[in-house]
Amino acid sequence: MKVIACSQARYDSKRLPGKVLQTVNDQSLLQYHITRLKSAKNITEHVIATSDHNNDDDVAVHCLKLGVRVFRGSKLNVLQRFTDVVRVLGLDDDDRIVRLTADCPLVDAQLVDQLIAYHLERGDDYSSLYIGEHIRGFDAEIMSVKALKMAAKNAVEDYQKEHVTPYLYQHPKQFKVSQYKAPCDYQGYTRLCIDEPRDLQMFTQLVTAYPRDISVAKYIDILDFLKHHPEIALLNQDVKQKKLGE
Repeated sequence: MKVIACSQARYDSKRLPGKVLQTVNDQSLLQYHITRLKSAKNITEHVIATSDHNNDDDVAVHCLKLGVRVFRGSKLNVLQRFTDVVRVLGLDDDDRIVRLTADCPLVDAQLVDQLIAYHLERGDDYSSLYIGEHIRGFDAEIMSVKALKMAAKNAVEDYQKEHVTPYLYQHPKQFKVSQYKAPCDYQGYTRLCIDEPRDLQMFTQLVTAYPRDISVAKYIDILDFLKHHPEIALLNQDVKQKKLGE
């Protein structure tokens, strides 16, 4: 069985154009994302899925420079983009796809490994990662290739196609779905995904102030650091996560 980590990435962003190529300490956000996932033990390969739009040419070139395979497909129908990755890689129905987003530069390899192990042990069609109600930025989902194909065949709403997985978790009678609740005692509001300039400001200050190389830091240590430095954690507390369909 193959487990492919597939990170969607794009240059376009209404709130922060070119966000995945923004740099902090001479590293792009996409580079942080890729580097932090390298230590995952349960992943067969990590690939980047961007669009075939001209705006994403720079994203594709950057991925190739970083030595990561890149696939290009539909700009708006990201669900179709993921199924194109499955087709090109020749994956079987029992193989698995881990969906990640490149605007989460601090994706955690340990959490991804734990999610994969949980998912396979349960025999789920779809599993998602849960770390508290107000912690964003370590997001990860995993699904079988068979479930992904069924979603692509049956999804009709634009937001279901844009966000890849809603059709799966909106149909719990059709698919076996569950959440993996990661160990975490941090109760504060923490937003580590990058959508707006304030998110980038917060991430920049975090990287600068963190006493070690944040590229290899464990999620629990990052959250512990933020617990003791609320002035950083609260820099982007007013940024609202967009809802499905917005």
